[in-house]
Amino acid sequence: MPSRRAVLAALTALAGCTDGSPSADSTGSPTRTPTGTGAGAGTETPTWTPTSDAVPVRWRHETPHQVLDAVSVGPGVDGPAVYVGSDGGGAGTDGHAFHALDPADGTERWRVSLPTPVVTEPIYADGESGPRVYVATRRSSDAAELSALDPSRGTRVWGFDAPERRRVYPLGATDRTVFVGTRDDDQSRSGEAVHALAAGDGHERWRAESGDAFPNGGAVRRDTLLVRTPARLRALDVETGEERWRVDSPTVMYGPALDSRGERLFVGYDGTVRAVGVADGHERWRREVDFSISGVLTPRAAASTTVFVADRTGRLLALSPQDGGTRWALSVGGDGVRPHVARTSERLFVGGPGVYALDPVSGERAWSFTPSSVEVRVHASTTAFAAVGRDRIHAFDPADGAERWRFAPGPGLAGPAAAGDVAFVGVEGTVYALDGSPASEVNGT
Repeated sequence: MPSRRAVLAALTALAGCTDGSPSADSTGSPTRTPTGTGAGAGTETPTWTPTSDAVPVRWRHETPHQVLDAVSVGPGVDGPAVYVGSDGGGAGTDGHAFHALDPADGTERWRVSLPTPVVTEPIYADGESGPRVYVATRRSSDAAELSALDPSRGTRVWGFDAPERRRVYPLGATDRTVFVGTRDDDQSRSGEAVHALAAGDGHERWRAESGDAFPNGGAVRRDTLLVRTPARLRALDVETGEERWRVDSPTVMYGPALDSRGERLFVGYDGTVRAVGVADGHERWRREVDFSISGVLTPRAAASTTVFVADRTGRLLALSPQDGGTRWALSVGGDGVRPHVARTSERLFVGGPGVYALDPVSGERAWSFTPSSVEVRVHASTTAFAAVGRDRIHAFDPADGAERWRFAPGPGLAGPAAAGDVAFVGVEGTVYALDGSPASEVNGT
């Protein structure tokens, strides 16, 4: 399976592979359709089209769906892919499908029809049975199933039905196995299970008792599966399901966040932050904080050397991963806010009631963008993108915060997912690749 570093490098490289300039037969609009011939490319005119003078569009891909509900970027069999899930209309038993697009030009690589919509981001793994993409789909309002897709053929290989009145979440995968957790509405320490399913045919290799699973509540590190449930973190052997160690908490647990080497993890609960060794579960340090923790984070990009602890009133504490010492603190305000972070080589971006660009070493604020009380999600690489609710997305110069453009189609914006200078979003049934590079900067709203 590709390393995270290799995938990030590939995503950054692909973001610069097109220049976003108008095509030869353009009449001044930077919008263009894909040059490939994949299914769905350039087949219909969308109901809504961005203002061409305001937002540079590298490509657009028109799906046969009325609504898109999930847009993400991740590894694929032919390199990084833009994954798109429908929310109804035109394909599959009930009008649903899952698509993989080429990030460079929007050409459709493959499409799998599904009876119900995808509700989780895909997990990709390559192994002895060939490549697999795992997604959970909503079977009904209170149940779900896991689908294993073969991206080399564009087919659904097998499915795993959750027990009655249960949802399922893929927790991680190896070259041989995908790990799935179940959940009902109780969010308890027990009563659920982790299932280890064979990549080839979906048969169960082992099952371990568990509490309720969370989205993004699992990770695989070497031969260890980490599983977070409401008040417990467990380390399981990926081959046998045997428990190696556990961390229990008296209240809801946040994390785990992993250090850049994958040797330590960090969890928080009830005013306490702990660093634990991944291999043995031994505590490395413990730190008490004077607020109610709402998140323990380490940014994925640029190999962060800091642990961030957030609270619900908009505070963010930067800690040393070595000893838990405070490096700096930030307050962005806002009741019920859960700040999140993104990192580049030169900036740290905090999302919450706005976007805050900081020096990652000192915490000094370089610039900020605070449009409203609506939560803002930030995605940063060579361009900083800020998604305001599901209404609009802004592109900023990461150095000084100058706005390059804003894309405001109204309610129903799916995504975004970002790589380098490109943000991928869905509007109605169309996927847009929006160019945020300085060369494409225009003045518009």
